[in-house]
Amino acid sequence: MIAARASNVFAVLFFLVVNAGLVGAQQQQSPARYVREDLANQLIKLEETVQRESAALAGQSSENLRRAAEAALARNAREALRLAGGAVASDNRNPLAWYAYSRAAGSVDSGNNYSERWELRSRAVTAAYGYYARAAGRDMEAAALANLARLFADREQWRSALDAYKASLAVADNPRVRQAYQELRESKGFRMTDYKVDADGATPRICFDFSEPLARGRVDFAPFVSVSGVANPAVNAEGSQLCVEGLKHGERYTVALRQGLPSSVDESLLKTVDQDIYIRDRSPQVRFSGKNYVLPRTGQEGVPVISVNTNEVFIDVYRIGDRSLLPTVRSDEFLTNLSRSSAEEIEKQKGVKVWTGTLAVARDLNRDVTTAFPVLEAVKTLEPGVYVMTGKPEKKNPASSDGDYDGENSSVATQWFIVSDLGLTAFTGEDGVHVLVRSLATAQPIEGVEIKLVARNNEILSTRATDARGIVRFDPGLSRGTGGMSPGILTATDKSGDYGFLDLASTAFDLSDRGVKGRTAPGPLDGFMFTERGVYRGGETVHVTAMLRDAQGKAPRSLPLTLVAKRPDGVEYRRAVAQDQGLGGRSYSMPLISGAQRGTWRLEIFADPKGDSIADATFLVEDYVPERIDLTLQPTKSPINADEPAVIDVNARYLYGAPGSNLEVSGDILVRKATKNPIPGLDGFEYGIDDESFENVSKEIEEKPT
Repeated sequence: MIAARASNVFAVLFFLVVNAGLVGAQQQQSPARYVREDLANQLIKLEETVQRESAALAGQSSENLRRAAEAALARNAREALRLAGGAVASDNRNPLAWYAYSRAAGSVDSGNNYSERWELRSRAVTAAYGYYARAAGRDMEAAALANLARLFADREQWRSALDAYKASLAVADNPRVRQAYQELRESKGFRMTDYKVDADGATPRICFDFSEPLARGRVDFAPFVSVSGVANPAVNAEGSQLCVEGLKHGERYTVALRQGLPSSVDESLLKTVDQDIYIRDRSPQVRFSGKNYVLPRTGQEGVPVISVNTNEVFIDVYRIGDRSLLPTVRSDEFLTNLSRSSAEEIEKQKGVKVWTGTLAVARDLNRDVTTAFPVLEAVKTLEPGVYVMTGKPEKKNPASSDGDYDGENSSVATQWFIVSDLGLTAFTGEDGVHVLVRSLATAQPIEGVEIKLVARNNEILSTRATDARGIVRFDPGLSRGTGGMSPGILTATDKSGDYGFLDLASTAFDLSDRGVKGRTAPGPLDGFMFTERGVYRGGETVHVTAMLRDAQGKAPRSLPLTLVAKRPDGVEYRRAVAQDQGLGGRSYSMPLISGAQRGTWRLEIFADPKGDSIADATFLVEDYVPERIDLTLQPTKSPINADEPAVIDVNARYLYGAPGSNLEVSGDILVRKATKNPIPGLDGFEYGIDDESFENVSKEIEEKPT
């Protein structure tokens, strides 16, 4: 039985949950300890390094070596570092030895050796954390934290410096430390750093950037923002940015960010910030409505062109022919905005420019204007292939021969399209490729449409015409090609010259949200494989079980399977043939060598070793020691009051049955926020403010009973 009394920190042993309000009351009496996991880990490594480097001095008096280091610091910093290292190696619990080592490491002149300078500065900060971690008493803790803050500030790690100063003042209020903190807080604390105006959207907005993330949770920032001429501005905050929306183009605003605006680092805006900002008119722009690229041939009114603050739009229309269709559809540029150089490449190499000119548009200041570009009227005859239309607003400077556009890599508004009445749908399965053709105008099947199945290398695999149902089927063998001969695209042409295409390698229509999600349909053979457990040690034997079924769910008779085991690095470890042992079942025992590579191993089974695997499984090879002791913890009372001992019953037994007597018990006390039913009789209630943060408190058990 263990009794632990709550004094400085309200203690709960081994993950026992308590009311967060009681924890808060106790933490007001003693501030939470300053913890930096990164520095704590670096301190362990530095301690090992110093022990190794200063082994020759380790037997001497730590305090004498420290005094010698302090005396040598003014005349020879490297000698002081050597002596301070000896002081740490002799007694790593001596806080002043760590302080001396930190000062010496920060004072060494490394000249042009930037690598050494970086290493010694890192050691100085880590050793300063060691000074704090080993500090005895509140005054020394406060001084150590203030020293750590100064080092952070020297390295321009402003947030770390401010946090260390705050932690120091929480331990002991020192006027000089408070002054240093306030000066740093005013210059480098939470503040507005920049702002930018987004005036090109339909609704302009102003976004302010801050040095730290803004307060999270259900925080209303509207009371901290005022905009001249706007009664209730729309204010949105995300991360370290606060945006004001609902403004107008061509207006001047005075925006005030008021003192007290909260952040997520327990700081608020020290002073009110006023900014006079002018929102200009929108730049001349052109864009298209979207990625939809099949335009109906019947009732087609043109391609919608959306313009802003321009009187005319410069239009270029390109056609990419049937033979260049597949690489174009597979390229990253398909259905995206082209750069000026890409558009020129289409004209010179991939296709041809079929129309160029200007489209007159209405101008409504700062508003989107939609104008239809009459494709059929402009291009006249639409030949097979895909069309690309680019648009640019009128030049700002008419005298310029090149306009006011950006360089070759800048994008221009682009619309990919074909004009067709052919709606194509394809299904691929074990019985081949099925294609359905219907009219986009009437939804009726179309007979006599010529369908070409084109391979990835542009070879035409087969050509067939749709029947009266608008359906055509390509044989299974044509869909099983590999590499360049695998199916790539379908093209369709009717007797009137109408044209359409469908990319067979694009993402298939996802039906998983329509209640048909399930396992991928297997092929002619379906396998299942598993091991009797998931982790092994080197030298043990892996027992593998595999089962085989055909497409009808029956066990194929006398069909041998090849089992391949691969190490974590992908190298094949073993290959074996597993014969049918009845009803399609197989078992195989694979011994591992004693030095088997650690990591995830992979097993695969093949009916044809040159084909795809039928089933696979994975297992881990690790160094591990199985549990030998079962430990049960039970509080004698729960919840526990803040002013009484927490008594915990500890029951230890060896897994082979014997009691675990005379064993030393060590552990940690963890205080965390209560979330579910912490108080009997108040089921379903939670406590505290919903968006209020609470940091867990952890403390090691000092007395280790048996």
